[in-house]
Amino acid sequence: MDVWYPSHIEKAKRAVKSLIKLVSGVIEIVDARAPMATRPLDIEPYFGSKKRLIFLNKADLAEKEITDRWVKKFSDDGIDTSSGSIKEMKNIQSLFDPFRSDHETNILIVGMPNVGKSTLVNMVKRRKATAIGDRPGITRSVQWIRIDERMKILDTPGITYPRVSNEILYAKLGLCNVIDVEKVDFEALVYYELDLISKIRPDLIDQIGEGESIVQKIENYGVKREFILKGGILDINRTLLTIHREITHEKFGKISYELPENV
Repeated sequence: MDVWYPSHIEKAKRAVKSLIKLVSGVIEIVDARAPMATRPLDIEPYFGSKKRLIFLNKADLAEKEITDRWVKKFSDDGIDTSSGSIKEMKNIQSLFDPFRSDHETNILIVGMPNVGKSTLVNMVKRRKATAIGDRPGITRSVQWIRIDERMKILDTPGITYPRVSNEILYAKLGLCNVIDVEKVDFEALVYYELDLISKIRPDLIDQIGEGESIVQKIENYGVKREFILKGGILDINRTLLTIHREITHEKFGKISYELPENV
């Protein structure tokens, strides 16, 4: 399946590979709802033995007990790990404490699109240091940003894959808004998303609408919301896009899309 993959992402990957020698540590921001799916694993070999921290962002949208298990898994693997919501953190500087020393330190910030990297940078700077939004692909260039007299961070565009062949991974990336639904075949993407949710949270699927199948539930949802075109035809595009947005914005409650025991 295709994903939105503009040229600046490939340039960012090359820049990370070139500049990694200038940093002493890496902070990896992932989405707490799908921590493994939202790790940019194709650039992980560049990190070598650098000190690392994984931060599970958007934990307020995930199921806490599952997030805690993810933190334990990564910690047991020898990687410093914590979780939370970057936009709600009162002491954002504490994320950088494990990397501080008595001399200047450079830290690389990496993550997939829309996981919260730009929000982190803005919170640190306490101003609009980088553009942020609810759509992936906002940050478009590699940039050094000084956050205090002894630390600089290397901010990068969201790193993702040019193609995804696994339907489950594709669904998770869509549900985390790593994939911009407006730039792909979102009808197919949302069906993949709902198929995944039907397996991990069938109770949530039942909240969408009545019916024996997912298709019937979707149709009944659209009819109930009166998403009807001229001639009495259901506006399936509007129906699917609305379902996607309501799921990803917690309309149906907190949900985690993967378990540490299953990856």
